[in-house]
Amino acid sequence: MAEKHIDKLLSLTDSKYSLSVVVAKRALQLKAGAPSVVSTEERARTHNLVTLAMRELATGKLTIGEELVDEQRFYQDYQRQRQAEIQRQLNAERERE
Repeated sequence: MAEKHIDKLLSLTDSKYSLSVVVAKRALQLKAGAPSVVSTEERARTHNLVTLAMRELATGKLTIGEELVDEQRFYQDYQRQRQAEIQRQLNAERERE
């Protein structure tokens, strides 16, 4: 783990294992389309979602604990948005025909 803010990140949780779980969950949220809290140029410098999740946590803009997004609700909302997008694309293709 070559993240320069590792000490700060470790102080946010009670163990390195908890930190691993939080970072992994945030990386999954980013992969699913959650908006990032870091700047555009920071996102452009890394393509690794785990590193990006660690940098987001180091900014202090995200909280760890009870206020995290409920993952099940997040994925349900994401699936609904994705299905609506696919339906819009299908409708647009039908209109072109």
